Amino acid sequence: MAAETNHEKPVDMLQNEREEEILQQQIQFDDVKISFLGLYHYASALDIILALVSAICAVLGGACQPLPALVFSRITHIFVQVNNAKGENEAASNQINRYTLFFLYIAIGCFVTQFVATAGFNYTGARIARRVKEHYMGAILRQNIAIFDKQGAGGMATQLNSDAKTIQDGISQKLALTLSAVGTLGSTFIVCFSMNWKLTFMLIWSIVVGVMLLVGGNKIAIRYSTKSMDAYSAGGTLVEEAFGSIRSTIALGMQSDILKRYSKHLDVAERHGFALSSFMGSMVGFAVGTGYLNVALAFWQGSELLTKGEASFNAVVVITLATKSAAFSVLGVGANLESLVAANAAGARLFSMVRRISPIDPLADTGVIPSCINGKIEFRNIKHIYPSRQKSVVVENMDLVFQPGQATAVVGISGSGKSTITNLIERFYDPVDGQVLLDDQDIKSLNIKWLRNNIRLVSQEPLLFDTTIEENIEHGLVGTPYQNASAAEKQRLVEAAAKSANAHAFISAFPQGYLTVVGPRGSKLSGGQRQRVAIARALIGQPKILILDEATSALDSETERKVQQALSNPLAPRTTIIIAHRLSTIRNADNIIVLEKGKVAEQGTHDSLMQQNGTYSHLVKAQTNETPPEEVHEGWDDEGALAEKYSGDVADERDSSSTFRGEEGKSNQSLFAMAKFVTSLNLKEFHIILLGLMASILAGFEEPVSAILFGKAIISISHPLPSEGNLVRKQAGFWSLMFLTLALVQCLVFIIQGVAFAYCSERLVHRARDRALDAILHQDISFFDKKENGAGVLASFLSVEATALAGISGATLGTILVAVSTLISSVAVACAFGWKLGLVCSSLIPVLVACGFLCIKLAGRFEQQTEEFNNASANYASEAVSAIHTVAALAREQEVLEYFKQSLDSVSQLALTANLRTSVVYALSQSLLYACMGLGFWYGGRLIISGEYTTLQFIVSYSAVIAGAFSAGLVFAFAPDIGNAAKAAQSFKLLLDRRPRIDPRSSAGILISAEDMKGRIEFQNVSFEYASRPNHPVLSDVSFTVLPGQHVALVGETGSGKSTIVALLERFYDPVSGHILVDGKPIDSFNVATYRRMIGLVVQDPSLYDGSVRENLLFGLEPGAVTDESIENACRDANIIDFVTSLPDGFSTLVGNRGSQLSGGQKQRLTLARALLRDPKILLLDEATSAVDSQSEALIREALERVSKGRTTLSIAHRLSTVRGADAIIVLDEGKIVESGGHDDLMARKGRYWTLWTAGRS
Repeated sequence: MAAETNHEKPVDMLQNEREEEILQQQIQFDDVKISFLGLYHYASALDIILALVSAICAVLGGACQPLPALVFSRITHIFVQVNNAKGENEAASNQINRYTLFFLYIAIGCFVTQFVATAGFNYTGARIARRVKEHYMGAILRQNIAIFDKQGAGGMATQLNSDAKTIQDGISQKLALTLSAVGTLGSTFIVCFSMNWKLTFMLIWSIVVGVMLLVGGNKIAIRYSTKSMDAYSAGGTLVEEAFGSIRSTIALGMQSDILKRYSKHLDVAERHGFALSSFMGSMVGFAVGTGYLNVALAFWQGSELLTKGEASFNAVVVITLATKSAAFSVLGVGANLESLVAANAAGARLFSMVRRISPIDPLADTGVIPSCINGKIEFRNIKHIYPSRQKSVVVENMDLVFQPGQATAVVGISGSGKSTITNLIERFYDPVDGQVLLDDQDIKSLNIKWLRNNIRLVSQEPLLFDTTIEENIEHGLVGTPYQNASAAEKQRLVEAAAKSANAHAFISAFPQGYLTVVGPRGSKLSGGQRQRVAIARALIGQPKILILDEATSALDSETERKVQQALSNPLAPRTTIIIAHRLSTIRNADNIIVLEKGKVAEQGTHDSLMQQNGTYSHLVKAQTNETPPEEVHEGWDDEGALAEKYSGDVADERDSSSTFRGEEGKSNQSLFAMAKFVTSLNLKEFHIILLGLMASILAGFEEPVSAILFGKAIISISHPLPSEGNLVRKQAGFWSLMFLTLALVQCLVFIIQGVAFAYCSERLVHRARDRALDAILHQDISFFDKKENGAGVLASFLSVEATALAGISGATLGTILVAVSTLISSVAVACAFGWKLGLVCSSLIPVLVACGFLCIKLAGRFEQQTEEFNNASANYASEAVSAIHTVAALAREQEVLEYFKQSLDSVSQLALTANLRTSVVYALSQSLLYACMGLGFWYGGRLIISGEYTTLQFIVSYSAVIAGAFSAGLVFAFAPDIGNAAKAAQSFKLLLDRRPRIDPRSSAGILISAEDMKGRIEFQNVSFEYASRPNHPVLSDVSFTVLPGQHVALVGETGSGKSTIVALLERFYDPVSGHILVDGKPIDSFNVATYRRMIGLVVQDPSLYDGSVRENLLFGLEPGAVTDESIENACRDANIIDFVTSLPDGFSTLVGNRGSQLSGGQKQRLTLARALLRDPKILLLDEATSAVDSQSEALIREALERVSKGRTTLSIAHRLSTVRGADAIIVLDEGKIVESGGHDDLMARKGRYWTLWTAGRS
């Protein structure tokens, strides 16, 4: 009996230009470059109006900023006159009062404009981000399957959430702040040119340079940002894949491998992220230096113009203050530019998907919609190459016909091309040559949705959606006249379909009946139950074409017989295509097609093919000799629910924290505590943090030093003219030189600070993601059974929350530290020069700080409130994208999109309310700054007029304290970032503090080696129940012993407890009572990691990971632990070596996302080789041969018999013939052992085992 060989041929010389074009169309992506305004592509008319109004208000609010300079110059001139000439006190006092009122007017204008700008942009930002999500999800659902093979479904789902959030951040409050800076620039031009065009023209260079830096830097920043995001997306694909098959990940001990691969992606992201942040930090340094360089130039040239009578004192002061303010506005743009750049890059990534025209678009209205369908399918000279594996021809010169109304079976060894037929009929892919015809029409000309609505597919590994059984079955009504039927009519159809699939009985037995939620991917149902629900889903719409890909492989013989009767109902004639390994199930097919090496080898009826004595005859004879069709009820998940098997909430009773984000309400820690926690993640960079901290403190001294220099410079140019012209020029020149020195120092300090915190921030995000993933991967299985800890939610958490954590690090942290340093030093200088004025002006700062903290609290509370809704939409998107084959086969794309839209609606009202509150508080904090100015001028005027203060004292004290107030306001412009970061830090801390009961990271326990373990297994009075179903024991007082080297089989009906025994042996859970011993020691006394290395597990639904064949074999093993010879031997034992070596890239061949590039049988044998490579002392087999053809099955069974020597084997049996030779057979029923013994002994007793055997043979 020959082993399977791979029929796929290298195609280096086979592809012509047309074939190449067909392949490239299916996977090609065009790079999309969009302008920032392109992010508003999906804005509605209301959004545009609101955005325009908000933009106008933001610009007007910024335009108010130079106005205080006008008032300042006039009041300062009055102060100088008061100092130089006495007797005008009353008139001066009246003037000061009048000018002080201007600040009140400015404050009111600021409040209105800032509120409208902030609230408007936040509101439109949320709405546009929501719409971007909708269109991106719609674009994903429009794509052809090859795109998912190339991109990875997990990364696409993660990108949906993280990039949409990035876009929202960039077009919300940060955009308002940026436009405000633009308004400041514009009004500065107007005011300064109107005051004195000569001096303004001399100083305008700084603004031009700043704008050029921003424009040029934007292009560089986008490049770095895009590369960083791409790396994060690749990491997202990896972790979502790991979370989606978490049980295999944990059983194989793959945590360190996943972490290493993920960390490599993070390394790339960190490298580009550091380059981006350092560049932005350097731009800030240049902006600050340019600002003070401008001040130096203004006083120097201003004094020249002043002494010549070409400029007034007021003009010099106004222009100096205004141009400094304008230069710092560029600084404000720089602080927010990173978010705007990231939004632009994220938009380009999302829009590259949105604007991609899929060659196979299931939502397109194009294509012919025939008035009727007969169901004749014809393949004419088909040649097929998968776009993701262009080096191999899968099918070539294939001609076959599926006659309408007939049942046609397709058989052949694994990898012969059976699944390709399904993929081409469903038009998941287009062949590179030939035609697939339906009723003599090329399916390329047909409307795809219509085509798929008339086809129903039931696969060997059916996927259900995380909703009720009733809704899952109703999905089969999509595209039928009953799609919009009444609830009562749908219920009738659902129950009728369930009865046809022999599913009604087990569904009715559930406490919630048809309203039972099946869990992610249907995980709360057994394999057989999932298949029956999937069959019911296929039957309910009475399709004209039915494709059954090993659709009954997990059913017992009696159930299978009833289901097959329903499938062949003469009252519902249809074209049926049956892909089968178990040949006994297709004996009555009207036509049987035998595939071999991608071509039709034989075809005919069962009898005619048997007479030919060819390939089919040999397969039948081999299967008859080796595997007569005796089966027991469902395999792996015989508890009736994987939720019970694996996902019962055992942790609820034994672990106080089964989740890590549902507890924020119990753990609302202070902002300081969260900042301390975040700092602890950066301790390794302490010396860099210290450098950044020192630079921030020095940068914070900038404003008080500037206040002193400014006061001195103002006094120097306030002397009577022209008699003191030379003195004015000399003193102004000196203070200009001081400002030049300050410019150089501050430029250097800000660059050091920016680069230091950029490095620390990137390391923080990297480490946070690393540690969070490490913590997640080492949790109890029950942790992942929680809906709130679904694969999509966890992947989104790593992406979005880790990014939010940077809100109290990096550029934001640098800005905050500078502001704090400025506030403290400014108040100190203000009080030192004039304590009365300093204290009075400082009296409003606590109000500003209170407003800021309120903003942070509101932002954090909003994030916490919306998290549940965001997680729901993220999880739904992840589930839908991961199950894209099922979604496409059911033509559910539109339905999925509508449901996704509804999940986004839930957060809208919360967003509006929270936005209004936060915007009011923020606008109030900004307007209070101008009130603080008015108070300072009013009270300062009183002190000067009374002769208590000099003009110098007033200018220094006032300028310093106002700078401090502005710094306080600047900090709380980052309130949303800080609030999000604090909330993210809390979630991270809860996760990292969570200690699982069964922790594979723990060094505790007995370290066991292969040499020490004998493999004796004992169950002593073991009882077990899931916390989600208390008082419903799954195992009751189970006791048995497996001797070293024995092969013991577990058989029994659904719900008997077989899978729970395997789960307990893997130590996914601990028993409620009793003991499980290995070699006489309780398994909870062993070190978890080393114990699991001694166990090999092969399950019915094999899990592979995106990587090469070699990587998949070596996952979980120590580097260098096995040789190439060992790898080849393991593959030889699993009957996969010939297939692997015949691949163009051999062991380096990529298997695709979740092993999508391999057939079911190939995946099964590869996972078996992976288990054998570990040379386990205990081998756990759950239907290890269920997905392979009879030829391969016989060889695998021989291999298992050979490699089982010297190891203990425990198998869950689906076909009783596969365990006939077991040393002992344990029969379970309702969680208890009812019989045990050898096959002959149990048959002689004519008990439960005899009944099962007899039922199978009948």
